[in-house]
Amino acid sequence: MKNERSVDSIRLIEPNRPIIVILEDIDSIAGEERYNTSLILNILDGVKQIDNIVYIATTNYPEKLEERISNRPSRFDRRYEVEMPTAEVRESYLRNKLTKEDIKKVNITEWVEKSEGMSLAHMRELVISVMTLDNTFEETIERLNGFKIKPRIKSKNKKVGFGLHGSETSIG
Repeated sequence: MKNERSVDSIRLIEPNRPIIVILEDIDSIAGEERYNTSLILNILDGVKQIDNIVYIATTNYPEKLEERISNRPSRFDRRYEVEMPTAEVRESYLRNKLTKEDIKKVNITEWVEKSEGMSLAHMRELVISVMTLDNTFEETIERLNGFKIKPRIKSKNKKVGFGLHGSETSIG
């Protein structure tokens, strides 16, 4: 496979350097009934194992992953659910992104309250839209609230394999 050959080439140059491979949105690469799932499995633990390499995968839809990806600890040993940022995190983010002069011009408390349920990507857009593009806070919040996406889960309470401490994680 092409990716295996790429890592082999890197190993010729850097035989002992630790490598991190990020498989972003793995559900789109190796989702339900996809041929690519076998290719990914060959990379993760196929015939040609590669030393000093860690694979990190992300997905917004763990229920779309086949069990042979999602329910095998040697492939992905840990799972973490990244939830929407709390009010404290959103406030910290805003205080980090806004200048001292900008903070004096805005109502941070209102921004934090009205950004409930927004991701950090939403928060980034809020700051850019209001502070850089000179859009109003109200119109930006209204637009961003329209972008909030609820996860599309195929079936309620679908098990997605092993979880922390040996328990299964339920989606639903």
